[in-house]
Amino acid sequence: MTAMWFPWLSLPGPVRREAWRLAQADLSHPDPAVQDAAQASLLGMRRAVRAVGFAFFGIWVYRGMVDRLPEAVSLAGLVVSGLMMMTSARHEHMRQLAVAQWPALVARRPGMAQAVRLRLPVLWGLQSIAAVAAAPLVIIWVLVWIRRRGHELDQVVLVACASAAVLILLVGLAVAHRRRARPALEVDRAGVRLPVRGLVLPWDQVAEVAARAADRKSDGRVGLALRLRDPQAFWPTQTVTWWRRLLWGRPGPRAWVFVSDIGVREPVFPAYQAALACHAAHRAATESSTR
Repeated sequence: MTAMWFPWLSLPGPVRREAWRLAQADLSHPDPAVQDAAQASLLGMRRAVRAVGFAFFGIWVYRGMVDRLPEAVSLAGLVVSGLMMMTSARHEHMRQLAVAQWPALVARRPGMAQAVRLRLPVLWGLQSIAAVAAAPLVIIWVLVWIRRRGHELDQVVLVACASAAVLILLVGLAVAHRRRARPALEVDRAGVRLPVRGLVLPWDQVAEVAARAADRKSDGRVGLALRLRDPQAFWPTQTVTWWRRLLWGRPGPRAWVFVSDIGVREPVFPAYQAALACHAAHRAATESSTR
């Protein structure tokens, strides 16, 4: 099972250290076996982080609800917290390694200028559950904390708070379900579309396709990064819904549009590969038409 999920661990130690040294300089390892092992092990690390994350989330929710914890639960909470930190750090390590191999993978297997569609994370995933359940859990934890302090709450207040928690949970589920009816990212010959963000980028607006956005806001994150040719002209043409404007304001003239790999369900590499191919095809067609 370990070899299947983490083929990276089957590589010799010196090879792994050399690959990490090259990755820190954003360079790919020349061995195709190392490149493929990094991609496969990243998927295994995602599964491991998800499993440990569910255990971490469940134990700490239970700790917040119960007055007297069994000693075994307290010990399990400490163990799972340590595992969570370890797997998260290892996952970030593998992300950097895997993304460093992308240029070499594209050179080995040039992508076709074809359509790629990525979806939002599943509704029952850890990220979605934490986002939807956060506010209701805070309400419940506050009520539990007040009762632990010896304060008796009026029945009307309890019912109102419980009703508010249930209502927020239902609204969150409905919003999350509706958002997942639309794709997170679409790449094709016409350009790049981000329906959940209401953005459409034709290829004539894209100057560069990369795996990292070279700006401070996206520092350290990996995914699909698109550098705009003229941000000052692009952003005013985008329609921003009232609720997005209320929550985050009108987007400023950022030079990069970025889709993080943790914000989509499928691996980002096929979208990165297709974006490079479609962008190159667009440039070739533009150059041939101007001759």
